[in-house]
Amino acid sequence: MKIIKKILILSFAFLLLAIATCFGIYFSATANTGLDLAKLDATKGFITLYDGSNKETATVSINGTGKIVPFREIPETVKNAFIAAEDKNFYKHRGLDLKGIARAAFKNLKSMSFKQGASTISQQLIKNTQLSSEKTLKRKLKEIKLTFALEKKYSKNEILEMYLNTIYFGHNCYGISNAADYYFSKNVSKLNCAESAMLAAIIRSPNNYSPFNHPDKCLTVRNSVLKRMKTLNFISEKEYKNAVLQELPVKKEREAAAQSYAEGVLNELEHLAIYSPYGVLNGCKIYTYLDPELQKYAEELNTEADRSGKSILICNNQTGGILTWHTTEGAIRRQPGSVLKPLAVYAPAVEENLIVPCTPILDSEINFNGYTPSNYKNEYHGYVSARTALAQSYNIPAVTLLNQIGIDKSEQYLERLCLPIDQKDRNLSLALGGLTDGFTVKEIASAYSVFSNDGRFVPCSFIRKIENADGNILYENKLKKYPVFSEDTAALINDMLLEAVKNGTAKKLSSLPFEICAKTGTCGTENGNTDAWTVSYTTEHTTAVWMGNADNTLSTITGGGLPCHYAYLLNKKIYAKKQPASFCIGEKTSQHKIDVAAYEQDHCMRLACERQPQKYTITELFRKSDSSLQVSDYFRENAFGNNYSVLYKNNAIYIDLCHTQYYNYRIKRCVDGKTKEIYNGQCDQCFIDKNIESGKKYTYIVRPYFKSDSGTIIYGKETILPSVFSKKRISAPPSQWWENNL
Repeated sequence: MKIIKKILILSFAFLLLAIATCFGIYFSATANTGLDLAKLDATKGFITLYDGSNKETATVSINGTGKIVPFREIPETVKNAFIAAEDKNFYKHRGLDLKGIARAAFKNLKSMSFKQGASTISQQLIKNTQLSSEKTLKRKLKEIKLTFALEKKYSKNEILEMYLNTIYFGHNCYGISNAADYYFSKNVSKLNCAESAMLAAIIRSPNNYSPFNHPDKCLTVRNSVLKRMKTLNFISEKEYKNAVLQELPVKKEREAAAQSYAEGVLNELEHLAIYSPYGVLNGCKIYTYLDPELQKYAEELNTEADRSGKSILICNNQTGGILTWHTTEGAIRRQPGSVLKPLAVYAPAVEENLIVPCTPILDSEINFNGYTPSNYKNEYHGYVSARTALAQSYNIPAVTLLNQIGIDKSEQYLERLCLPIDQKDRNLSLALGGLTDGFTVKEIASAYSVFSNDGRFVPCSFIRKIENADGNILYENKLKKYPVFSEDTAALINDMLLEAVKNGTAKKLSSLPFEICAKTGTCGTENGNTDAWTVSYTTEHTTAVWMGNADNTLSTITGGGLPCHYAYLLNKKIYAKKQPASFCIGEKTSQHKIDVAAYEQDHCMRLACERQPQKYTITELFRKSDSSLQVSDYFRENAFGNNYSVLYKNNAIYIDLCHTQYYNYRIKRCVDGKTKEIYNGQCDQCFIDKNIESGKKYTYIVRPYFKSDSGTIIYGKETILPSVFSKKRISAPPSQWWENNL
């Protein structure tokens, strides 16, 4: 008994010590922690924006209307939705849900982390307005102390009112009034059951559950809240069934105009890893890359032919900083059309050593297991170079190349360019930019940065730096360039897209007095177009222009038309004072002269001979590592011109020569033991010798030649053709020959 008594005493002592220790930790961690009543009013928050020269350019409210809705004006269905979603025992506990805390603590101990929380509405209000978002024991203890203070000072109704007027709903919406207006264009008093449940659902993860960004997820969590409301008897079975059938709101794109850039900044802010919606309630400073003069020019850019909405983005290639962002339709996703070809097809094909700019590709009607792509106006061009196919935006070569590369490989490159595609888009129409959802202008412009940065991807961004109200740096955009393609691949694609400006679909840019690469794209049907693109870039800047309408209203605008004209004006403005440097082919690429004859006749790439005339060569760009090219025989001394045939008919001898468009010929004739040159010079495809005597044997010696640019005569192989016998002519019998034989 004495032993048991000692054990009980020791156990009790340890328990008291543990309790004392816990209290000691609690009071130590929460010392000097008090409720800041001013922070419970979140209607005065703002963000100050600065341009690329650190000049203040705008002050943006982060609360929208900033209107406080009194508790009595908030419908019961709204209150019940949030209680069901966040804290079903709100009116029963005194700030803490002890069962929930125990359950969360067990799960946290199991996972050795702070993943699970058990925050009541009171705790959330404290966490959002009074504390940082760090997950530490010290912060949690402060939260508990302040929650008790909150519950002591305010009634439950007052706490719920403050909570609903400060909670963050995504898309720069703070408070139930702003959220009701933004998502449903309604006053709070008009919100119905389904709308209330949706707002209560999205606050757990505003970006992930936004009806505009992820409608499927939003619908799932909204219906989950509705189910909880039914379980708690807040709504009837009939109300539940009617509510789950209600559709989610559709985003109403508003005129952005001068607000475009600010909206772009706020949207990017929401997606930063350091971002906490409540961390900026007391104001912060955001330093951007904005060029005010260029922004103003883009906003005012217009022509009489402009009959649709548009989006314009200009960024610095080296920093990725967005200098200008103007849109009338919002940051919506659109079909990229042919502007995707360099990213999804041609650059991957170059990187995988399938093509170089002069690789010949057959452009003709083709069937890929039932998929039959076609060119614009159903025109086909036979064998064309990859350079020409891209510059002219032919569809068949792009699909043919994607078929060779493989969808998987193309998708891998697109993902590294932050252009993920949907499972439904994993087919050959990807080569033509035919996608389910498409991409934003910012995403496309970012992807094109890879070509001006030696194959390294530089994401576009609005924000350089963020400081809090005290001047402490919260975030700094530290430039990171991610390798996607090799340097020589980027150089070859640049060379091909220069051709698109010189002689291709972006020819409207060709009068600019500096080198510029570009790709156009158009999406639509025979009834009209929905999307028209021009993405252009120099060594310094990328300019992306998209034209179309958010509601898919059709227009007659094509990528090579008005968007290309706008790209011309924008680039002219950018370089009004100083022109950009030209593109460099780089140390890993080299130029080679290619034999035109081999290219035209055999559709293959062969190196030109040393003394081949310039008019029969083209200079093309290759990887320096490419050692597979062989020297062509078409102009190599003693190796060209040996494919002939000879035929006797109609008292003449016909000699079929080869490639007379490239060579001159010397032809000798041997008859009766004598040899004589009968022809020397240019000739049609067939040489005809009509000076023939009957009954004789004729042998011909043929030798092609050409003149080098220096005047030297280069001879091919001398060929002795098979001998030909001319027929003896049969004399006509004398008249009345039969009389002479009587």
